Amino acid sequence: MAVFTEISEQQARALLERFSLGSLLSLKPIASGIENTNYFLDTDSGRWVLTVFERLKASELPFYLELCDHLAARGCRVARPQRNRSGELLDTICGKPCSIANRLEGEEVQLMGLAECRSMGELLGRMHLASRDFPIFQENLRGLAWWKMAAEKVRPYVPESISELYSSEIAHQERVMSGEAWRRLGAFACHCDLFRNNTLIEKAGTPQARVAGVFDFYFAGCVPWLYDLAVTMNDWCINPQDGRFVAEKAQAFIDAYDAVRPLTGTEQSLWRDTLRAAALRFWMSRLYDFYLPRKAALLTPHDPTHFERVLKDRLSCELPWPQRI
Repeated sequence: MAVFTEISEQQARALLERFSLGSLLSLKPIASGIENTNYFLDTDSGRWVLTVFERLKASELPFYLELCDHLAARGCRVARPQRNRSGELLDTICGKPCSIANRLEGEEVQLMGLAECRSMGELLGRMHLASRDFPIFQENLRGLAWWKMAAEKVRPYVPESISELYSSEIAHQERVMSGEAWRRLGAFACHCDLFRNNTLIEKAGTPQARVAGVFDFYFAGCVPWLYDLAVTMNDWCINPQDGRFVAEKAQAFIDAYDAVRPLTGTEQSLWRDTLRAAALRFWMSRLYDFYLPRKAALLTPHDPTHFERVLKDRLSCELPWPQRI
């Protein structure tokens, strides 16, 4: 859990005066997240989540907030930012940019079953189709250029075998992403960080389980849809102990996705490379956060070795692909 900015009830009340969301009943820090400060914000008119942006500047935030609003308006189950009395999705607290979104129903779930995977696959397909006409473009800020920067920053702290592995993979991905096949995939606004802890689940553990909603879009960027699919499946469909795909979960997820947005032959040819890229991205960010941590009131860096195992597995594992009748 990270609390970079501590907010008082008095400050929260002053913020709420600029919205039409009712009067403050309670304010509680949320025990998750390492990039922003988040609070549960309950008022007499509803339950909300207050996010204070710690790294992103106000000028960088419209993409994320407008994307959430765009997806919600098209029926996707995502946390929708609320507009203040001036019609803006973005406001300020403690001298930092902030937003307030509706609090989603459901519960946090660590181990996803087949029903949960099917639901996320379907919802992700719908989110991708809904993003086709989103008019704002933004580069993926944790893409290839960031991987190269992080690689140099962490090199003094890691064994040579580790730096050799990630350097080799970065070089491979640079070749893939400069190729014609990759360019044909296009780039669309995607979540890019759709891990299990960025969702809430209704009726978890039952055949009726479904994703109640998706939140925390603050790593979103314009990438191929296939990359967003790879990021999500690399977290949802695995054995947490070794990072390998659980075949039944991976099949359920990708079949549900493909039923909404059919995958192409070009995407199939790039599937292994894309799964590797998705694993590399989070391995590099976890190495960076582990060896170059930021100060926070409460902060525990994630274990970098998990995504090292995922990357090594994706080099040769059997790959899930839709089973069409």
